Amino acid sequence: MKVFLDTNVVIDYLAKRQPFAEDANRMITLCCHRGDELCMSALSFTTIYYVLKKQYGHQQLLTLLSDMCHLLTVCAVDGQIMQQALLSGFTDFEDAVQCYTASACNASVIVTRNVKDFSHSPLLAKTPAEICELLQGYNFRDDSPTLVNEPAVPYGEEN
Repeated sequence: MKVFLDTNVVIDYLAKRQPFAEDANRMITLCCHRGDELCMSALSFTTIYYVLKKQYGHQQLLTLLSDMCHLLTVCAVDGQIMQQALLSGFTDFEDAVQCYTASACNASVIVTRNVKDFSHSPLLAKTPAEICELLQGYNFRDDSPTLVNEPAVPYGEEN
């Protein structure tokens, strides 16, 4: 399965933002172990950098983003995607760009914390928790990639 990650899910995952981080971490871990292809819009990287720079600092954040590039497929955003987004019925332009980027890279599902924002999407949109429910019971692969955000302390504790 090809799983497109909305920016908010990746920020939750990297920032360990509660109460959302646990579901994001569980979903990304499960998809990696199953061998699903995770993907994300190239546009998301600038937003993630902007939001997380104070938390991680420039160099550490660049390392995390580089690690993310090895964990997932980065989907290009081009003029055709922009035109589709501009002409769409979305009230949020960034969500429209995400939707049409996911569609262009042939994703099976968009994983987002804000499913209602994708009501105009031709693709299925699910929360990380919903994806985990759908994938329960599947066998793990032994050769799954190393995750970039394996917490040093359990989620919920102060870092």
